[in-house]
Amino acid sequence: MKTRYSLIIAMMMLFQTMAICQTKDTLVDVGSHKLHFTIKAGIGVPIIFESGAGNDGSVWKEICKKLSHRTNAPLITYDRAGFGKSEIDSNHVNITNEVNDLYSALKILKFTENYFFVAHSLGGNYVMKFISNSPKKVKGAVFIDIVSPYFMTPKRASYTKELFRDSIQAIKKESIGFYHLVLNYENTSEIMRQVAPAIETPLTIIASGITPFEGEDRQDFKDALKRFAMEKKNRTYILAEKAEHYVFYDDPQLVIDEIIRLYHQVK
Repeated sequence: MKTRYSLIIAMMMLFQTMAICQTKDTLVDVGSHKLHFTIKAGIGVPIIFESGAGNDGSVWKEICKKLSHRTNAPLITYDRAGFGKSEIDSNHVNITNEVNDLYSALKILKFTENYFFVAHSLGGNYVMKFISNSPKKVKGAVFIDIVSPYFMTPKRASYTKELFRDSIQAIKKESIGFYHLVLNYENTSEIMRQVAPAIETPLTIIASGITPFEGEDRQDFKDALKRFAMEKKNRTYILAEKAEHYVFYDDPQLVIDEIIRLYHQVK
């Protein structure tokens, strides 16, 4: 009898482990278009990854593989509209609608309770907007070399958009997602500046020592990010001095350790 019960328990544990290890690759219909998601099944608060400008969810592949050995949490990556395998509704693409679409997709995928985010670069703008919409649902976030509100001033946002003026048609042919990202850059930055001051969610901000900018802009970027990180008590600032902008490529262990630390602190 004991042997039979032991066998049943062992089989239940095996099935549970198999379910956790499963990875789902799917398109989610959010109304006017579909978004592509990759989901490693798990238990508890999902960890959602928000990519930087021009990137799709595949940039997180290796970090998720390593992270899966440290946590059973669901790991969710996705392609923003117009990137990777995701479709785009060109008539309604902006940060407000994109964040609403992400929230709708998560509900369709049955992730309706709480969330934990990891964001890189411009992806921080989208996560800040998501937090602004649902402050009680986002338990924490790790921001990796994000574009901070103290760096991307209206003047700098306008200048950044202007840099692409002569190549905008070539960009449109190459990447419809990046094309609309450029067109909406000033609005995206303005929304970030509006919502950032009210964010009370616990954050870890990992800054690179070698930002994507050069000259005075490099130091300005670092100083602005540190200012953002230090202005509230529930934020942790870490400088990865030898890492470039994609810190999770150059120092994946640091990033994984900080995700795990904050995740267990706030979940």
